[in-house]
Amino acid sequence: MYSRALSFLCLASAITNADAFVSPASSSATTFGRDLSLNLFGIAKTAYKVKQGVDRIGKDNEGNVIRIPVKDIQRDWSFEDYEAEGEFSADVFVPADGQIKGCAFFMHGFSQYPVAYYETLIESVEASGVAIIAVETGLTSKGVLGESMKAKLKRVSPQFVLQRAVSEDTKQCIRMLKEGSDAFADLGITKNAVGNKIAVMGHSMGGGLSFPVAADCGVDYAFTMAPAFGEEKFDPIAEGIDRRTPKESMLLAGGWDLIARAKKVKEISVEANKAKPNSSILVNIKRGLHTGFEDEVVLFSVPFDSILKGAGLGGKIFGFADNALFSALKFLKFARKQTGQIAGSTILMSYFLTAMASGKNLNPEAAEQYLDENIAERFEDKFDITYGSDN
Repeated sequence: MYSRALSFLCLASAITNADAFVSPASSSATTFGRDLSLNLFGIAKTAYKVKQGVDRIGKDNEGNVIRIPVKDIQRDWSFEDYEAEGEFSADVFVPADGQIKGCAFFMHGFSQYPVAYYETLIESVEASGVAIIAVETGLTSKGVLGESMKAKLKRVSPQFVLQRAVSEDTKQCIRMLKEGSDAFADLGITKNAVGNKIAVMGHSMGGGLSFPVAADCGVDYAFTMAPAFGEEKFDPIAEGIDRRTPKESMLLAGGWDLIARAKKVKEISVEANKAKPNSSILVNIKRGLHTGFEDEVVLFSVPFDSILKGAGLGGKIFGFADNALFSALKFLKFARKQTGQIAGSTILMSYFLTAMASGKNLNPEAAEQYLDENIAERFEDKFDITYGSDN
């Protein structure tokens, strides 16, 4: 019984990685989180081989194009005394009619990849006409994994290495768009088509990074789901809001989120509204969970149930693999989509991007109306939409 319970704890850590988002303000908590995140290396190295087998041509099982992979982008950035090397890839989502009305740059959570959010991103693109670019930079990416192992010897957190890579790769993509790179222009995502209709978006780690990235790149729009505080160098308030507050922002917070707690998410929105009154909308989701913003629970870039079933990998990593667990995972996958959290989050993302593309100011009343018109009636009261304030 104890070994099974321990296995489930390992599983929960891998899926949510709660330790990766401990506030730097607590030194003892930070050390604890850092030690646990270092232990992910064993899983990361094993899962890396599985990752190579994932579909990289951008189609689902029925052959429908769901994304356009842009590969082999040479890194061209530096961070303090670190010079980036190697290449990275990005997933590009464009509306089916090819009419580009803007562009958003999405950043995933710590142990995730863009695949965890495909449905949300695709639906938002089609609803708004805004293209979305999401870097495929994660823990098991060749460059990140190698740099993290080197950093481990210097007692530098893999979280820092990943936050640096995801944010800087995203910033490079924003520069590429503004400079007219063929990599995106060939897909219709041009400076002329997009103009100043550019947004930064993210979940968890990626949500927290959205504000520093927006500040560095002069982006006026930020949409985040459960934005998490991580390493001090990437603090969403000190390195984001305090340096340059977005013109418009919307922050979603889950009431039952134990990683990016609603109180901490509120702090970001409150500070944004202090700097620019009525610029930041806060959405509190009743009984909302941290992983409730993900379409698919994945371990790195692979759906978790696929990992467990693939070549007995579940037994090798976690020490168990039985039908009861697979059945439980299937049920949880189904049940988590019946709460309204994913549906409502997708609708609010669509509202945010649509408003940006049309040049309209965001406000809680319009957001609530858009939500009510598009979500099942039984979920309407799940979302509390206001301007973030100390009241």
